[in-house]
Amino acid sequence: MRSILLEEVKNVLRAEMKTPLGKGAVTGVTTDSRAVQPGDLFFALRGDHFDGHDFIDEVVARGAVAVVIDRKMPMSETVRNSTVSVMRVDDAVEALGVLAGFYRSKLVGSVAVIGVTGTNGKTTVREMIYHVLSKSRKVHRSPKNYNNQIGVPLTLFGIESDHQVAVVEIGTNAPGEIAPLARMAGIDVAVITHVGPSHLEGLVDVMGVSEEKVSIVTGLKGRGAIVCGVDHKPTLDKLAAMGRHVITFGLDDSCDVSAREVERVDGHYRVMTNDRCELTIPMAGLHNVKNALAALAVVRRLGVSSQAFAEAIKDFKPVAGRMVYREVNGITIIDDTYNANPVSMRSAIDELMSNDQAERRVLAFGDMGELGPDAIEIHQQFGREIAAMNVDLLLAVGPLAAHTAKAALDAGIGWSNVQKSVNSRRLARLAKSLVRNGDIILVKGSRAMAMEKVVESLERWKGRC
Repeated sequence: MRSILLEEVKNVLRAEMKTPLGKGAVTGVTTDSRAVQPGDLFFALRGDHFDGHDFIDEVVARGAVAVVIDRKMPMSETVRNSTVSVMRVDDAVEALGVLAGFYRSKLVGSVAVIGVTGTNGKTTVREMIYHVLSKSRKVHRSPKNYNNQIGVPLTLFGIESDHQVAVVEIGTNAPGEIAPLARMAGIDVAVITHVGPSHLEGLVDVMGVSEEKVSIVTGLKGRGAIVCGVDHKPTLDKLAAMGRHVITFGLDDSCDVSAREVERVDGHYRVMTNDRCELTIPMAGLHNVKNALAALAVVRRLGVSSQAFAEAIKDFKPVAGRMVYREVNGITIIDDTYNANPVSMRSAIDELMSNDQAERRVLAFGDMGELGPDAIEIHQQFGREIAAMNVDLLLAVGPLAAHTAKAALDAGIGWSNVQKSVNSRRLARLAKSLVRNGDIILVKGSRAMAMEKVVESLERWKGRC
């Protein structure tokens, strides 16, 4: 990051000094005491299982030049004997965002920022945009899943003076979260990948999800553009009512960026865009065709041709846990374990069932979280759909997935085709006892279900071939 004078930090945060203000500058910002480097500013945040205030002596010893706290506490001998600048604010998380907004607007304001939100596809679209643009430009992007009120500021602090573009992922699970993050980021191109049922415990229903995703527009700068999928018409209607320029993408011919010819070939897709450019998308799942079209719409907005996109996307690697194919012990694993909601689950099952070369199609189905009062009914509906699709073997894990299993049985799937387990480790043992050479198994569920443990166990397995 570009350095920020300590005096600027104090003034921007309107902080109360608990030690004398130093004369130096901040060269890095972190909330992780273990990651502090000399010259860093450490924000002492409080979580469910930790309190950054407990590690202030440690970060001082590591060379932090400043610390931001938000609770009353005596200064230790270590702090008093150092030159560290300790600043007290009312809310350290809020202060982190305020400083990040200052950094974005005053110090790296010339960088083009692409803000990516949506129910599904955020990370894949982010990574596709980064992959293509980095072929010709210096690009920064959100690390890992840094998309919340802590992750977005840290992403912004990672922008260097020589970066030309930053791709910032913005997530939410409650109303009112996206707008302040979008304004902080100062967005030039906003992307809404998809709107569907997710985080309904906080957002209530799909219209609530739409309202929250559309709020990314509040962070658009000047003549900024919006790239939006066409799967949820009320979202498009809201954007149109705002008078903003919207670039649409999707499989519909009416979209600004669309695919008119879509062919599935050995686990990836070949498509012809509406400007007659052939793309090879090296990922499984029809939804990833839409993700690629979203990324294409963004980079075209930034002056990259469709042909340059086509050349760059050929060697894109799927993000871990997102529709990754693996061959292990004579079976094929579709690792889509990163997370799950009804839309992404349905897309993944469609991918599983589209494979007609496997001996059997096996579904390891974990609970989908944060679906509110309709969670049981949603899981039951999946059970009925799974029975109708003739899935050969359903392995269900979790209390909600148990409703899926029961509904599948009630809908006529055979008793021998359904097995239940209480956690992912036991499910992994169950899977290893049941799958056989030539099977394909999709593994998917919400983060809390730790479905990646099933994949890891199958990969370590030295069983039948």
